[in-house]
Amino acid sequence: MNATLQCLINCVPLQEAFLTNLAHPYQCCASLKVGDASCLACEIDKLLLEHFGSSVGIDTIAALEEKSNDLSSTLVTNVVVPSEPEPSRENCGHPVIPSNFLAEVWKHSTVRHLARHDQHDAQEFYHAFIDGLETDVLSYQKTLLGMQQAIKCQSQIKPLQPPAAPPQSSIKDIFEGSLRSVLICDQCGCKRSQTESFLNLSLPLKNEFPSQSEVTTREKMTTRRETSNITACLKHFTDPETLSDPIYCPSCKRKSKTLKQHTFAKLPRVLCLHLKRFDAANNKKISDFVSYPASNLDMGKYLPHWCEKVVSTESKDSDSNEIDVDAESPKVLYDLFATVNHRGTLNQGHYTSNVKCGDHWYHCNDAFVCDAGEGNGEKEVLLAEGAYMLFYIKKDGN
Repeated sequence: MNATLQCLINCVPLQEAFLTNLAHPYQCCASLKVGDASCLACEIDKLLLEHFGSSVGIDTIAALEEKSNDLSSTLVTNVVVPSEPEPSRENCGHPVIPSNFLAEVWKHSTVRHLARHDQHDAQEFYHAFIDGLETDVLSYQKTLLGMQQAIKCQSQIKPLQPPAAPPQSSIKDIFEGSLRSVLICDQCGCKRSQTESFLNLSLPLKNEFPSQSEVTTREKMTTRRETSNITACLKHFTDPETLSDPIYCPSCKRKSKTLKQHTFAKLPRVLCLHLKRFDAANNKKISDFVSYPASNLDMGKYLPHWCEKVVSTESKDSDSNEIDVDAESPKVLYDLFATVNHRGTLNQGHYTSNVKCGDHWYHCNDAFVCDAGEGNGEKEVLLAEGAYMLFYIKKDGN
């Protein structure tokens, strides 16, 4: 949990949603909530506030609670509200302990199956947590919308207004993309497609690289960086594959050889790439080194128009069935801001994370946080073993 949480806490769009746009102020939610149901959005709001407060030397939660109490006193006794707390260098960098967060996670319906101290998958936690976060934010917004409508109905003056729009998600707008899955008839080129949403993209790995015992560390880095990289994984994911059984084609009116292909119908603002290192079928972990860029990962080439296979009915020459390679795809660029790394085996191990704050990289190992390496630490992050989840943010203007 800690490794994934470090990545989310340092996700700028998530910080903006809660701290700038006030997607879910925990004090407001607490005043509206009935019962003691857990709320992941309240807990992440508190963590982000504590994280920001730690960076400037302010106990933000205590300050907000005091401000709330003083405001209540002002309304009753007309006492003057004190000024804002001053930042203190002595308190800068105080650790944020997510014990309350953990307790709420274990009680929440979407994440309850990951409770207790068993070994769990980081990407499984990430997916369940974002789902729960989305549910709680939408529930809060729906409650607010209902209150606004009730107030309008009670008002004596009722100006003509369009009906209120349903609450919109501010969480999945950040993390959710959609895949276009298409079946292509190899005879006539007829396409049948459907879209499916994703929060993280699981990329298969090839297990055909030399082991660490066969080459030196330096040779291993060079060899594997040339043969295994995230671009090759993405290309493999979006390449068309021939299905083993023929599928009925509504155009041909018969079963025919069929291709299946995935492309990206919508790219999210924050792209999470999950490298599938755990091979349960063969009961082993794939430890191959995979290289990935720190900046300018181009996802535009994987959009449907630019990589989706086109079957020509005039010729079955495979070379003539591809999109024009001379046409340049649009640039949709992403920069890396966090990674989750795994050390260990299929059945046991440990997750750590690397996060980028400003231009500097930090290595997070539970309670221990340090510089990721020399300079800004980027080189060490890119060469680290066991990359498991890669978090990219879309560059402005894309």
